[in-house]
Amino acid sequence: MDPKTQAVTAVQLLTPLVDRTREDQLDKATPCASWAVRDLLNHVIGGGHMFAAGLRGEAIGGDPDADLVGEDHRASFHGAIDGFTAALEATDDLDKMVTLPFGTMPAVIALQLAAGDLLVHSWDLSQATGQAFDPPTDFVEASYAFFQVAVTDDLRAAGMFGPAQPVDDDAPPLAKLLAHAGRQP
Repeated sequence: MDPKTQAVTAVQLLTPLVDRTREDQLDKATPCASWAVRDLLNHVIGGGHMFAAGLRGEAIGGDPDADLVGEDHRASFHGAIDGFTAALEATDDLDKMVTLPFGTMPAVIALQLAAGDLLVHSWDLSQATGQAFDPPTDFVEASYAFFQVAVTDDLRAAGMFGPAQPVDDDAPPLAKLLAHAGRQP
């Protein structure tokens, strides 16, 4: 699965989960250490704005600690994710360099990072809100292959990912991805 398709798939998986998340669930804990649903949504909304700006070649600004969820988590999410989707659709050159707060990389890498992040956080949200989540196996396998290379000890030390968790060799691909991302599936 190519990186643009991965990113589109990630958005398609996360969007209905966000749309079905109730306001009374925003304070529920998620599998992502120390984040409630509101924190996770804030991260995803901020990421949508960040990746959109990076793909458009714009400077990335704003307060990283700002509350981006606001009073309407769905509207805030759709505003961010629509901007990301538009920037994604306008990106034809996957070799162009994209500058993000944590480094400059080819768009192909930035898109795989965004897609994998959205995939893992989709699972987090599904677990916190009791929603079903069944992503396509080919997408999960592509994200897992990317994360095995991209999720380094430096990223774990910076707090971007938790320590890898043990998982059986014959575990399903989603369990392997989640364990590698620091989750206990």
